Amino acid sequence: MTQAAIINTPSAVRNTAGPAQAWTLIFAMFLPIMAIIALAPALPTLMQHFNYLPNFQVLVPMLLTAPALCIAILSPFAGRLSDLFGRRRLMLIAMFLYGFGGIAPFFLDNFWAVMTGRVLLGIAESFILTIGNALLADYFPEKERPKWLSIQGIVGPFLAALIMFGSGFLAAKGWQWPFIVYALAFPIFFAAWRYIWEPVQKKESGHVAVDMKTFPWRTVLWISIVTIVTSILYYVFIIHFSLLLTASGITNEGRIGVISSIVSITVPLGAYIYRRLSARSIYFLLLVIYVLMGIGYIGISITSDEKLIMAAAFIQQTAVGMTVSSLVAWALMNLPPEHRGLGMGIWGASFFVGQFVNPLVIGLINRFSGGIASTVTAVGAIMLVIAVVLWLPKYYLQKNKAKTFAIRES
Repeated sequence: MTQAAIINTPSAVRNTAGPAQAWTLIFAMFLPIMAIIALAPALPTLMQHFNYLPNFQVLVPMLLTAPALCIAILSPFAGRLSDLFGRRRLMLIAMFLYGFGGIAPFFLDNFWAVMTGRVLLGIAESFILTIGNALLADYFPEKERPKWLSIQGIVGPFLAALIMFGSGFLAAKGWQWPFIVYALAFPIFFAAWRYIWEPVQKKESGHVAVDMKTFPWRTVLWISIVTIVTSILYYVFIIHFSLLLTASGITNEGRIGVISSIVSITVPLGAYIYRRLSARSIYFLLLVIYVLMGIGYIGISITSDEKLIMAAAFIQQTAVGMTVSSLVAWALMNLPPEHRGLGMGIWGASFFVGQFVNPLVIGLINRFSGGIASTVTAVGAIMLVIAVVLWLPKYYLQKNKAKTFAIRES
């Protein structure tokens, strides 16, 4: 019997998935996003505290992005383990480790000790993200997934706004205080303990045989390449927005947190747009995402007026609301059940490779542009160029079809 058949047999599950499982997964999969959002408003404070380090301009932002490196390295491994040995136990262990590693830096005052806590957090994230996405597909058929992905896209921004709002004010108390936010992982852990059940039927040996010859390597490779590029551009706002505001003259950490949380209110609009357009091709969705995000980045970076910055950020955040749901749905629809863990592990690795290398890419552009504002303008222009590249083949295809039809009619 194939793994797909095993997963879909009634004996493979103890219950029928419903809102309790979906909402638990929604909150659980917010944890990897929270890992960077909770510290983003505190970046200026962190840089000031650790400014004695050589190359602190590069090292300190990596406190935000170091967990992404762990995800990039370990997600395929996490997915493979979940395919072989099941998902629930690994998910619970990872969520507990997340809470422990996340809050540990609050009690530490050494940069490398803090970095160690961030690495533990990243290890946990690699399992949470991979297994959470796989469970979403295990529990719900393809037609139901856009519903929960869009709800995730609507709920996530409100949670992110609360986290960023709180983190900004906590950062004003001291650089260590935002790490308290990671204690939120523990109540989510208990919810997972109660509502998440194992969808994969294991054999007496404790594992399930998976035939790697049927893994869709070419498709996954292409999805991964597109995901890496999109992720690098996606994280420009999250990682560098506070620095851009500082360069514009807004230096108060609390005010930075307020602005960051307010502009995220249009992310649910993006999630709604995704759900309305979910039947369209991924390339059409990417076209819309890149146009909105490119316009937003250019608008954010060419003005120092707070209201205009926020107006442009509203546009950019609408695109953010579409991005992750579109990419996740694209990956899931191309993965058979027996390879869902590994496939989503590779996808997660790709997405967070983009997050990890973002400071390096932005730093490289910064050398030539001369400042964060010019760099973000360049990123916006790059996104509009990519959007044109996505649009041109479709335009010429439609044009050639129209010419062929006219010739035939004549």
